[in-house]
Amino acid sequence: MTIYTPTDTQFDFAPRPGRLLQRELDKQSISQAQLAARTGLSPKHVNLVIKGTAALSPDVAVNLEQILGTSAETWLRLEAAYQAHQARNEKRHALLGFADWAGSFPRQVLIDRKVIDPGDTGPELASKLLAFFEVVSPLAYKKTWLEPQASYKRSQLHAIDPNLTALWIRLSEVHASGLLANTATYDPEKLRAAAVAIPRLTVHNIGRAFREVQDLLLGAGVVLVFVPEIPNTRISGVSRWINGTPMIAVTSRYKFLDSLWFTVLHEIAHVLLHPKRSTFIDDGFKANDDEDSQESAANAFAQDHLIPPAYQDALVSTTTVDGIRSLAKTLGVNPSVVAGQWAFRTNTWGGPIGRLRKTVDLEEVLT
Repeated sequence: MTIYTPTDTQFDFAPRPGRLLQRELDKQSISQAQLAARTGLSPKHVNLVIKGTAALSPDVAVNLEQILGTSAETWLRLEAAYQAHQARNEKRHALLGFADWAGSFPRQVLIDRKVIDPGDTGPELASKLLAFFEVVSPLAYKKTWLEPQASYKRSQLHAIDPNLTALWIRLSEVHASGLLANTATYDPEKLRAAAVAIPRLTVHNIGRAFREVQDLLLGAGVVLVFVPEIPNTRISGVSRWINGTPMIAVTSRYKFLDSLWFTVLHEIAHVLLHPKRSTFIDDGFKANDDEDSQESAANAFAQDHLIPPAYQDALVSTTTVDGIRSLAKTLGVNPSVVAGQWAFRTNTWGGPIGRLRKTVDLEEVLT
């Protein structure tokens, strides 16, 4: 018998199995009542299967195989394809109601970050956005991405857009996904060693240094990625655990070399010092809410690694560009890093020493 058999997992049309069953009965001159008698099913049940009101079950499929000669697998594939088709139609209808939710995200940001295509609107827009966040509805999105933000640690007090924060964090996870397969098992001792090594890598050009630090952290079981900042998120970095692996993501929020390396070390501190599975969202070392002991500890960790405690008095007492350069040479770090720490300790962000702070655009360098 020749019968329609779907081979694709998703298509625009799926015939109702009962319709094909009736066609086969007509072909073999078997009435519904006769089929019921031969299979032991009630005439009512046979009629419901043909109308599509009742599903074509495995038991019925096996009976049809014996009576009509068409394999049970064929009937069950038809039933599964039909049910999936119906479910997709229901999903498309539901997506119409999700359009307003999808429209609450800034469209151009979604296009720029390649979450959607320029032509996406309505249900297609909602579908792509839900797929990006790996949820099935706005309610699931709220429970998965918005409600957990109440427990995130933030090192700043600015008002933020929770949707954009969720968007940036999800983008970070997507960027990290390509590195997770090559990440070693998390090793805190190797991560501590990497933190000690990072300041000396700052003397290299930023692209090379960032990739070297990525490799160091991968060896310690930590993924480091750069994801450009999204306006109104005020994020300089985040530390977050993904399926048991710590991820650190940074932006170029402050556009300075010293700020970037401070942020990286600050997030490393969160991974080492603070509870696993926690998410810490940071606004950079200018955020000074030291009433939070965890943020204070992360700040101190970063400061002590960039400028070891034995040299911090010398740092504060330095008043000249040559003095900053000399201290940087002694420590083997970039003068920009020393100048940034000097500016932070003295609260002097301008002047000749302040001008030693190099600007950096990781987005341009890494792409």
